Amino acid sequence: MIPKLLIVVGGFIAAIAIGEVSSAVDETPAVVDKPTFTAEQIEFFEAEIRPVLVQHCYDCHSTDAAELQAGLYVDSREAMIKGGESGTAVVVGKPAESLLISAVKYNGIEMPPDRKLEQRQIEALTKWVEMGAPWPEATSTPGTPAAESRQDWSKFDWAKAQQSHWAWQSVRRPEVPVVSTVQPSTDVVNPIDNFVTARRAQAGLQAVAPAATHILARRIFVDLTGIPPTPEQNQAFTMAAAIDRQKAVESLVEQLLNSPMYGQRWARHWLDVARFSDGRGGFLEGDKALDDAWRYRDWVVDAFNRDLPINEFIRQQIAGDLSGDPSQAVATGFFALGPTYQSDGGDPDSIAQSRAETLDDRVDILTRGLLGITGSCARCHDHKFDPIPQQDYYSLAGIFNNSATHDLPLATADVVKRFRDHQHAVEDLNKKIKTFPKRSRNEKNPAAEEATKEEATPEEQTQLDQWKAELTELQKNAPPALETAHTLHETGHDDMKVALRGNLLKTGDVAPRRFLRIFSGAEPTGYTKGSGREELAASIVDPQNPLTVRVFVNRIWQHHFGAGLV
Repeated sequence: MIPKLLIVVGGFIAAIAIGEVSSAVDETPAVVDKPTFTAEQIEFFEAEIRPVLVQHCYDCHSTDAAELQAGLYVDSREAMIKGGESGTAVVVGKPAESLLISAVKYNGIEMPPDRKLEQRQIEALTKWVEMGAPWPEATSTPGTPAAESRQDWSKFDWAKAQQSHWAWQSVRRPEVPVVSTVQPSTDVVNPIDNFVTARRAQAGLQAVAPAATHILARRIFVDLTGIPPTPEQNQAFTMAAAIDRQKAVESLVEQLLNSPMYGQRWARHWLDVARFSDGRGGFLEGDKALDDAWRYRDWVVDAFNRDLPINEFIRQQIAGDLSGDPSQAVATGFFALGPTYQSDGGDPDSIAQSRAETLDDRVDILTRGLLGITGSCARCHDHKFDPIPQQDYYSLAGIFNNSATHDLPLATADVVKRFRDHQHAVEDLNKKIKTFPKRSRNEKNPAAEEATKEEATPEEQTQLDQWKAELTELQKNAPPALETAHTLHETGHDDMKVALRGNLLKTGDVAPRRFLRIFSGAEPTGYTKGSGREELAASIVDPQNPLTVRVFVNRIWQHHFGAGLV
């Protein structure tokens, strides 16, 4: 079951198979042959900088350009530092001296020439230069078009890739180490202690004494509810522990797991993963309120409090609307409450860009939130670090391209029908009253309208009065407004094409809707049921999926101990 058993004792069993990874060295960027950048800096580049360069610069300043302009390439860090006919495009760490920043600000040179970048994009480019112009290691041959030097995935050995790193391998139950201890009653109580004790012995460390009773009580309360115990609760635990410490601990843990505050405490961590907000971000939407966002929040709290199994917890958030149960559909707020970008203009480029941003948000929260990988880094090109081809990104994006946000009525079909019938009746009467009598309608010339206006006949006036009376009666007996939830719903079942350089207006091969090939092999089964979200949910919670449980356990470990296992 989710959270309760897993959080308190079970997390380590799955987590110990995770292994260890080393973090990237964070050093001050400098103009060197091979600078080292942090994962966060590379992620910033992939999320904020590369899409701008691809959309606004590559047509004229890349190895794929039909005719290179001004001798300047912007598809590699080295080329930007080298510059073109006008000089160095990027002076590392010095945006004020960088022609790139001057050009996008329209100070002298004006680039892109057709329309100035948005202010947020200019600020992102400035920040990027300030931090040293981070760029992932090259995966193509300099001077060769990317299309010619990209990884040939048809010859890629997926089975070998799965064995190359523990993260791609299924979770296995590890052998519990045998340890010797002079104080078995305190050093080793459950299998987790065996691992801790063995590692401590390897490091030559001695265990500290067990925590004082009042400290232990505080740790348990804060971990499970986020609130320290009252003096009375502390005293009660101290008295019980004096008789039987282990039994007192078990009793207190059980008591707090059954407390409503448990779900409230742990739901907040998941809501951070889901980037929960009661306002929707995106172009032109600002802080637009989502009045029913709280329903998803309460669903998460309730899921923790009622011990919803992990697989159901995740499945319902991906495809709960397909179950036919409105209470499960609420769970798709995981996606529906995220940004839905709107075009800042009616031109095709702007419309395509806003759609691409919305799809990217869906893919990003799916891969980072549930799998712990940066799938959205494959939006414009093959992933630089993980075996995720660009085509796989659009396999996932295609699923969400067939889904849309929707305000779902949380009522029976009969109640919804009565409400909508009432709305239609009110609309019909308003329309009749507004357009009566249909003698002369010259709205562009009020004087002509008045001159030709005729008085209603007695019969017409009687009819008008009757409609007004009916409208008053309908409004007086209006049913209560329907309660709704922000959810996803199905809109189609078509595959997308790969967007070349992330531009939805320039497409390549079809990307069949399916799961990532690093998990499912070279030729995974395509998704054919509706949008594919139901099948996607099954792939995510499949026991053979190596990442879902690992990532969930790692998050729990992090919030218990202050740092994740990885």
